[in-house]
Amino acid sequence: MQLQKLLGIVMWFAICCVNPLTVVSAFSADGIESTYAEHTRGVELARAGQYEEGLRVLLPLLARFPDEYPLQRDIILITIWKGDCQDALQRFERLRARQDLEPYLVAPVSRCLLDANRPKEARYLTRQALQRHPDDVSLQNAFLEADLALRIDENIDEDRPALAAEVTVRETDRDAPEWITYLEGSTKIAERTRVYARYRFTRALEKQYQSGDLDRLGVGARYRIDERWLLDQEFSADVRDSGQTGSTTRVTYEPRDDWRLALAYASFSEDIPLQARAVGVEARQASGEIAYESRNYRWDGLATISSYDFSDTNRRTAFFAHAGYAYELRALREQRLYLEWYQSTNTLDGTAYFNPRRDFSLGLVHRTDFIFTSSFKRHVDHLWIGASAYTQQDYGTHGRWSLGYEQDYDFDESRALVAGGGVARNVYDGKYETEWRFYVYFHQRF
Repeated sequence: MQLQKLLGIVMWFAICCVNPLTVVSAFSADGIESTYAEHTRGVELARAGQYEEGLRVLLPLLARFPDEYPLQRDIILITIWKGDCQDALQRFERLRARQDLEPYLVAPVSRCLLDANRPKEARYLTRQALQRHPDDVSLQNAFLEADLALRIDENIDEDRPALAAEVTVRETDRDAPEWITYLEGSTKIAERTRVYARYRFTRALEKQYQSGDLDRLGVGARYRIDERWLLDQEFSADVRDSGQTGSTTRVTYEPRDDWRLALAYASFSEDIPLQARAVGVEARQASGEIAYESRNYRWDGLATISSYDFSDTNRRTAFFAHAGYAYELRALREQRLYLEWYQSTNTLDGTAYFNPRRDFSLGLVHRTDFIFTSSFKRHVDHLWIGASAYTQQDYGTHGRWSLGYEQDYDFDESRALVAGGGVARNVYDGKYETEWRFYVYFHQRF
């Protein structure tokens, strides 16, 4: 009997020496292979409609092996089957960067993204998967659903030719009113590439400032790398002054449907005061922007920073930010409250244009959206009422107010119109001035 035991031990050792994996398997009873039977049982329960029971089997396995992709994938699918898209999308965050996602996972996750008001992410996800599985029908349908959501719900269409026109008349700082007209035509010339031509001209209503009028013609291209990245390169020149040429580069990045980041650089800025242009001052401008809007439309925010390098040696840095909360969201009315913050610094005194060494403002803006039921696709009017405290170095602090009203129409998927106006009470070098602005914007797709 002892001899048989000894021979058994020797034979076992010999086998292990010939095949070392035997030793590993002998000591890996708790490895991932040990979960296969339970994993299969959990999936079969879920396929039979017993979603909670299936998850009760799989979730403890995931707790033991948190990085195991098949477990993560199947738990996400079962969570979607039981109707909990929110939890499924939270779990999917760990997998979204993988390049081997199966079509049967991507398609239902895409529908959850659409339900969560994230159509850009849905289209990006399905398009990436289609590049790996171009013949998969479920992915083709999921991509079309996401693309349709962007075209219909978001009114984003980058395939058809379009024409945009805007006319603005405004009175700026120090009683200098002017007309501003903008025209742009664009068309698609290749996959994800649009070219455009635009003409922007301004007309001062007072003769002393007419030397600051602009007549700028620009041509450019917009290239969409994917749903997240957009590149825009433009070259422009003044048709009356051959020396005023410029280049503008814009980069927009939208990592998620609720976030947008943008950077821009213009070698010839058109965003400078009329009084500066009237005395021959030009500027280069660099700017950055970050914007957020929650998917339930409750919260939104915006922050922008711009740096100007004026030809008269002035350097200006301007910062603006606001944060808003919708405290009422009804079918026919929405109300929001915004906290706004602005500040700027300049390095040059005694300029012909308003140029405070340092200024700062903090205020509140209330916005009411009136949503109308009509034959149009969309009709919303906006009412703004604002008040702020404005501080300018050497001139103290003064109160300011503003009032604005706007009508916003989407007649259908092809035509849109925005018209509005406003009045404001502002302060320049300690003196109050009343300003006004009226504008009309029209957009047509063909």
